[in-house]
This record gives sequence, C-alpha cells and structure tokens, in this order.
Amino acid sequence: MKKYLIVEHDPLFICQRLKEIDESYFVLYNLQSCQFEVHSNAQEGNSFCFAVRFDGLDARTLEKARETRKENIDALIAKMDEENDRLYKKQIEDAAWAMAEVIK
Repeated sequence: MKKYLIVEHDPLFICQRLKEIDESYFVLYNLQSCQFEVHSNAQEGNSFCFAVRFDGLDARTLEKARETRKENIDALIAKMDEENDRLYKKQIEDAAWAMAEVIK
C-alpha cells in the first residue's frame, strides 16, 4: 500500500509554479520510494505524471513538467526515437569492435 504526503508548499515555490504550467498538477511525496511525484487531476484512471528523480523540487521539476505535457508529445516521441537510434548504432559499433578484438 502506497503512502503519500501531500506537498502544498516548498521553499522554491515549485508546487505553485507547477500550477502555472497546468492547474491540474499537484505534488505528492511517496513515503515508500522517498521521492516526490507530480500528479494531475485531469488524467483519467491514474493521476501519476512523473517521479522527480533528484533529491528535491527545483527548476528541473518545472522543466520536466513542461517537457512531458501532452502538447509536446510529438517532440518527446521524436527525442525518444533519436535517442533509441543513437543507442542502437552504439550497440552495433560496440559489437563490431568486440568482434574485431576476437578476430585479432
């Protein structure tokens, strides 16, 4: 069972600034994972949007909220595709180097 604390105020006013990006956003602190999470009342079924992957709420949280908004889905998918292509090419290159080392 997940346990959360509702975060309404923080020293850098990130909770309030998230509301400027999208009024439906709110922040919870997950007591099991010990991290902040951004949620949205506008989502059906599950309010979870993303987990804050650093120690606290700061400008990176706002950047992630802007980046992951529904309006930016095309750009986000393109970025993911580019990263996947880069990783795939690196894997092929690494495999080629490994085979070259075995052949030597």
